[in-house]
Amino acid sequence: MTSYEFSVVLRGYDPQAVDALLVSAGAALSTADERARADAVAALRRANLPVVLRGFDRAQVDGAIAMLTAQLGGATGPESDPDLSDGSSVHTAEFDVVLRGYDVAAVDRLVEQVGRALTSGSATARAEAAVAVRQAVFAVKFRGYSRHHVDRFLQQTARELA
Repeated sequence: MTSYEFSVVLRGYDPQAVDALLVSAGAALSTADERARADAVAALRRANLPVVLRGFDRAQVDGAIAMLTAQLGGATGPESDPDLSDGSSVHTAEFDVVLRGYDVAAVDRLVEQVGRALTSGSATARAEAAVAVRQAVFAVKFRGYSRHHVDRFLQQTARELA
């Protein structure tokens, strides 16, 4: 089983809930039973992890969940989730809102583009998203996303897209 290390942040996912979810998904990953793997994918998709003080970084945990879902053979596109059959995309990264942070709308647009690129399997979409991530410059606004968290997310995403 893969060992995960997440940063502890002021407001993050409950470490005990994250550990329980990842342990059960890791156990399903080590089995060939397709039903167990499908159940694990379903559990990962419907995970509603509580946010607590001094919890695991949400963007890192969301990335690990997406990676485990893909490893378990679960398609991550909108067509695989009946709740998203209308073609809407999933906002997979959540950032803290701070007094002075990055423009929320601009960050959300980039996160959506990256999510579509990662789930599409298209090399062109991945390349375009990688360029967008490398060239991303966001305006700093009142009540925006935490710059530190967004920057860390962009670094992780750049590695995934490479």
